[in-house]
Amino acid sequence: MTRKNSKDLHEGIETVIGQKAVIEGKIKAEKIRIDGKINGDVEASGILIGPDGAVKGNIKADGIMISGTVEGNIYAAEGIDILDKAKVSGDIETNLLTISEGAFFEGKSSMAHAGEPAGEKKK
Repeated sequence: MTRKNSKDLHEGIETVIGQKAVIEGKIKAEKIRIDGKINGDVEASGILIGPDGAVKGNIKADGIMISGTVEGNIYAAEGIDILDKAKVSGDIETNLLTISEGAFFEGKSSMAHAGEPAGEKKK
């Protein structure tokens, strides 16, 4: 993601899953920060997963920033940042992918064509 989009993701977070929280089931939110554990799918316009945050399930958002752990497939229309010390196991589909040095990623990644939303590949 660009620096502007990264800043936008940090601003206006409406939902916070605290460090000691464990959630079972699907979550839909506008902008969410996850510092606890979620066992289920997450859908939001923006998702920030903190260093202690973990998601076991699929994730769908416009922009996603990961510092914690994800086990599941990830779809992001705009971009995904996998920061150092993050661990991601699953397939990724996005327009822009950044993986920082020290991050772990296991899976497949696919990129949309320029000007095309992720998830709508040309035939």
